[in-house]
Amino acid sequence: MFGLIPLVVIVAAASIFGGFYLWARRQGLLTAEQAAEGTQRTRHISLLTEAIAYVGAILILAGGIAALGQRWHSISGWGHVGILIGVAMLFLLAGIIVRRVSEPAIQRLVSVAWFLSVAGAAGAVGFAAGEVYRSTAAATALAVGAGITVYSGALWLVRKRALQDFALFTGLVVTICGAIFTVGNSPPSLAFAIALWLFGLLWAGLGWQRYVEPLWVTVPSGSVLALAAPGLAVAEHGWVYAIGIATAAAAMAASVRLRNTPLLALGTLAMFSYVTAAVVRYFHESLGVPGALAITGVLILGLAVIAARLLRAARPPKPGEPGAAPPHLTRPPRPREPGTQKPAHRDLPKAS
Repeated sequence: MFGLIPLVVIVAAASIFGGFYLWARRQGLLTAEQAAEGTQRTRHISLLTEAIAYVGAILILAGGIAALGQRWHSISGWGHVGILIGVAMLFLLAGIIVRRVSEPAIQRLVSVAWFLSVAGAAGAVGFAAGEVYRSTAAATALAVGAGITVYSGALWLVRKRALQDFALFTGLVVTICGAIFTVGNSPPSLAFAIALWLFGLLWAGLGWQRYVEPLWVTVPSGSVLALAAPGLAVAEHGWVYAIGIATAAAAMAASVRLRNTPLLALGTLAMFSYVTAAVVRYFHESLGVPGALAITGVLILGLAVIAARLLRAARPPKPGEPGAAPPHLTRPPRPREPGTQKPAHRDLPKAS
């Protein structure tokens, strides 16, 4: 059962980011490089060939990891750090070598290679802090987060692509959590909830203002974090439900104005989760389990109706539906036949 959890997470992430990518593409919010990376016109390498190449690379990495795993315990701490630094440099140089190739498949390969380079650098910093210098778990987490942030930020400045953006986002999240752990020995869950909630809102805002690109990665990453962060503290602080519900309502309202269906789905799911948990928590003793479940069912039905109406408002009306432009306004003008010209207006002579 637990083996299905990673698969569900991967499918959900692909649906969210894929939906935001399609929305950004329809809205014309992609840069020329991002649009060219996903276009099919300049493709010279088929998807099947690209997929086979990735499978081969994964098998090579798996074999190398298995070989290192057999001798890993016999290697010193500095040896672990050196191996991981070598892996990071290998992927970095591989991306630099083929970075100038304009083929979309090669460009995606560069992004993957540099993302793996960031992972290798994070592992090197973690082993150096935790195994070599014997730092605490909080200090190690802070060092890993800072290392990921600095390294991935430098790569993002050179190449503003999806995986580099996500690596920078991950580094900042780890840095925030590590800083909270370092400041307090046993920090409350409210500190994590508020800090990550504020950072999620800030990150989504930076993405929407095009300060951190690509937009279709920054906005959903920040939105998911801002919607999920209040859930870390609702068990101890009931008033945090208000923050979660208000954030979900804001996401649903923004999705209508932006005509963004994935954002509407995220807001609806968060609203369902917070409202259901709040009803079960506060009305369980007064109404009993059947009454709480009945109220939850009514709220879910109402939320479904609201989501359906918002979804209709977020989708542009098709020709013939209420609110659509009349056919004579949407129909393109008929081209004139060659050689024909609109007769010029001439004043007729007045009768004497």
